[in-house]
Amino acid sequence: MMKRKKWRLQLSNLPEDILCTIVSKLPLREAARTSILSSQWNRTWCSHTNLNLSYRSIMSRRYIESDITPEGRKLNAEEFIRRVDAILQQHNGGGVEKIEVIGLLENENAYHINGWVNFAIKSKTKQLVLDFRSFHWPIDEPYNFAFQIFDAANMENLQSLKLGSISLKPPADFKGFQNLKRLKLLDVGITDEDLQLLLSDCNCLEFLGIYCCKLITSLRTTHLSTQLKHLYVYECPCLKEIELNSGLTTLEYIGPLIPLAPPGIYVLTNLRIKSWDISDSLQYIFTELPSTLPRLEMLTLQCRELERITLPDKPIKFIYLKHLRLELAFSGPRKWDADILDFACILEAAPLMEKLEFHMWMNCRDHLRYRKAHGKLRTLPPCPHYHLKEVNIAGFYGQKDQLELAHHILRNSVVLQAMNIDPRPIAACDRSRMAILEAFNFVDGSKVAMKYLCKADHRNVVHVSDVSRKDVENVPAYRLVSPFWIEFDKTKRSGLLIR
Repeated sequence: MMKRKKWRLQLSNLPEDILCTIVSKLPLREAARTSILSSQWNRTWCSHTNLNLSYRSIMSRRYIESDITPEGRKLNAEEFIRRVDAILQQHNGGGVEKIEVIGLLENENAYHINGWVNFAIKSKTKQLVLDFRSFHWPIDEPYNFAFQIFDAANMENLQSLKLGSISLKPPADFKGFQNLKRLKLLDVGITDEDLQLLLSDCNCLEFLGIYCCKLITSLRTTHLSTQLKHLYVYECPCLKEIELNSGLTTLEYIGPLIPLAPPGIYVLTNLRIKSWDISDSLQYIFTELPSTLPRLEMLTLQCRELERITLPDKPIKFIYLKHLRLELAFSGPRKWDADILDFACILEAAPLMEKLEFHMWMNCRDHLRYRKAHGKLRTLPPCPHYHLKEVNIAGFYGQKDQLELAHHILRNSVVLQAMNIDPRPIAACDRSRMAILEAFNFVDGSKVAMKYLCKADHRNVVHVSDVSRKDVENVPAYRLVSPFWIEFDKTKRSGLLIR
């Protein structure tokens, strides 16, 4: 009886366009290694569409670890440049979607950097990243971006631009990147006037991110078209004001508290603010936001709670708000007069809210896990809420006012589907400042939630993250709130950890 001949599929037998697609999914280092297989593979990797040219992707560990002295950094930069030049010379220069150059380079390397920008232009690259930031060493003279290389004809393919630690001085006749959709500026040297010029004629811009730009004092996007939907501004220390364009829907701001000056008509629906200048979140929500941004649908606020104010009997309503996320650090030697139950007013103020996330970090010393000896739990007048479906409370240490707020929400949320209680302050805490024994508060919170909230739950919607004394003994608190270790522990407990 004859045995059937087994057919073996050889990758080399596949059409070249399919091979190119396969290789384009590999990291650049792995794609280059395929060149040793055959001359066909050598041609294939040279058509890689995603060129990630960073120290980590093309330099060996020996070079990365030697980057600790001025001489070592200079030698590393020279070797990095040599390797980038070699890769781009071998590439066929067609169909490049994205080019990332990430390394510690300065203006003395401008000749080579300009050559790489020219390559990006000729290959009709859609996404260009030039990130020369150093997180450990100062840059003597940042690279001056070569605006003269671009003209109206050769910049039409560029849709996304990310620049880090670069000096930007556009010429007076610069017409802007007319087809650019995304622009990120990270620690770049640019003035208010030059930023206005850079953004001129960016009629397709949808996303603008400005991070750690130390020269900017005023940000005005009112001249931009309504295409700009997303604005991110992080840690610009000299920034004094932001004027928003009428089409903006999302604003993320981290830094000192500054006024937001919207134009006459505005549709901002998603706002995230992190500012340590805010000392009372409820005061900011009810006195600062309504007159400026009345149509919010999602609000994220991260701040410290240092004061307690008397709220009006009838707070202003956010009739469009659907998702509220609070990340609050209650700081100080003791919890003094802060009262978590004050936040019950949110149910009345946001009648259409569907999701509430309340992240707390009780960074004070007088933690008291609730016991009956502390007195009867307070109850507020009924305030039925007919839209709230999901509530996530983190940093629940089992204190009396925390329990009272959770009870109030549970009783009044008519259509509630899930109330998730986690005693760990995963989002709101500063892990570097956590007390050594703070993890034992997690145990208290877990016990109180299970004893009182689960007992009051008649719809089976309360879910408590169980933290036992065994879990926290000999384990630092910062590890228990680290997203990496939380995921690691989940994997370990599920038996999926490969040993």
